[in-house]
Amino acid sequence: MRKAFAALMILGLFATGCATQEYVAKQIEPVQKKVDSLDQRVNALMKRVDALKGRVSGLESELNSVRSLAEEAKRLAKRADSKADEALNKAESAVRRAEAALQKKLRK
Repeated sequence: MRKAFAALMILGLFATGCATQEYVAKQIEPVQKKVDSLDQRVNALMKRVDALKGRVSGLESELNSVRSLAEEAKRLAKRADSKADEALNKAESAVRRAEAALQKKLRK
């Protein structure tokens, strides 16, 4: 778009006939260099943006994997907690039965 604008400026100057071709070329040259420089910078930035998009996509994928693993760990922890509660209840029941058996034996 900037190149087209520069070209239109040149055509406009030629149409009026007020400037020589050499003068116009000298006036346009710094502008054209600046436009070319900006084009290069924009292209470089676009490449960096594309690379960052790829990295973000990869990180999102990894994050989803981590979330899945965390959910699995949470599920397993709840299961382990439940099993531990069961074991505690069974142990307490065994202690009560053992105490009752001991008391019964001591009474004899």
